[in-house]
Amino acid sequence: MGLPRGPLFWLLLLLAAACSGILFALYSSATKRYPGPSARARDATSPQALFGPKASKAGARKRQHCHHPLYLTIQRDPHFQGLFDLSTPVLLWGELFTQELWDRLSRHKAPYGWQGLSHQAIASTLTLLNGSGNAKLFAASGEPPPGCVRCAVVGNGGILNGSRQGLHIDTHDYVFRLNGAVIKGFEHDVGTKTSFYGFTVNTMKNSLISYWNLGFTSVPQGQDLRYIFIPSNIRDYVMLRSAILGVPVPEGPDEGDIPGPTAPPTAGAPACPSPRSPAGSTTGRPALSTSFVGPRPQSYFGPGASASKFKLLHPDFIRYLTERFLKSKLINTNFGDLYMPSTGALMLLTALHTCDQVSAYGFITSNYRKFSEHYYDRKKRPLIFYVNHDLLLEAALWKDLHKAGIIQLYQR
Repeated sequence: MGLPRGPLFWLLLLLAAACSGILFALYSSATKRYPGPSARARDATSPQALFGPKASKAGARKRQHCHHPLYLTIQRDPHFQGLFDLSTPVLLWGELFTQELWDRLSRHKAPYGWQGLSHQAIASTLTLLNGSGNAKLFAASGEPPPGCVRCAVVGNGGILNGSRQGLHIDTHDYVFRLNGAVIKGFEHDVGTKTSFYGFTVNTMKNSLISYWNLGFTSVPQGQDLRYIFIPSNIRDYVMLRSAILGVPVPEGPDEGDIPGPTAPPTAGAPACPSPRSPAGSTTGRPALSTSFVGPRPQSYFGPGASASKFKLLHPDFIRYLTERFLKSKLINTNFGDLYMPSTGALMLLTALHTCDQVSAYGFITSNYRKFSEHYYDRKKRPLIFYVNHDLLLEAALWKDLHKAGIIQLYQR
């Protein structure tokens, strides 16, 4: 015999159904992704855009359960909500190269544009970056990692010496490294995994010069590793073109270099360090070398370095990062034309615009004087500041981002 179902029963049932619908709508709204870059760049809302066309529906469902996605954290912080614009294109590739883009970027000097640079050199390079792998940072075959895309960005600061963070670094889905990324002998501190290696041609070569005897004898290589070119000068575009084609660099300070796997070592002229700032505000490495010093391999990127292995930061993205996050007072000095964010800053901010969770290791902290300049230094050496970067401004940014919960900054 069933229970009586009078008007009160049906009224309560209707109220329960209405409440369930409202709760479901609120949940769906809360879990909706923060609007990401446009379809021409990295779309933060789509695993297909993140990982390429082979990302599965199952992967998409898993990615909805990200507990601490950056977009929600950014929305909760009024200051950083006003700075982040996730619609800014991160990467530049062939399909974006138009006459309108050329005209606009020709009004800005490198790395923020193409003023004074060769149209032929720019066009011939971007024409080769014509695949989906060049348009998306994480484009790859296979399945996306479950849950959030967790990224570690590993700088080279001395704070990592003795840190024993290697295993934790390697648990991330993707690991970014840069410049003189020495791994052998420091696996327990910095890990072994490398997904992306970021550099300018200048910083790559200076790292091979300066840290050869400390263990940085070649650029990281690997089948699944990708290279992120930072276009600080025309030489980056020229080297990138030669790397894709596997031919010698035809002109400029790198003339004769063969980015492919077959060139013998040669010697070059001494590197030229950049001016030092008495107040202290930039990187501790030379920034203006024109040639390579001493014995060195010209096989930078290993065999099979096809176009799909290379990414190129968009000049608009570098300008946006500089104006929004790292607009240094150095810009208004006599060294203003030299200033740009450091390689480490550009890699960390790239990760912040493409990953769901970001951890930073080996970056400058407020107690940087306690540590050597690099984790692989054999003797403690102080961090030297030059005027082409503003490391103190970067340190303040990392501290604020960590305090806001947007990054996890390794500190000791």
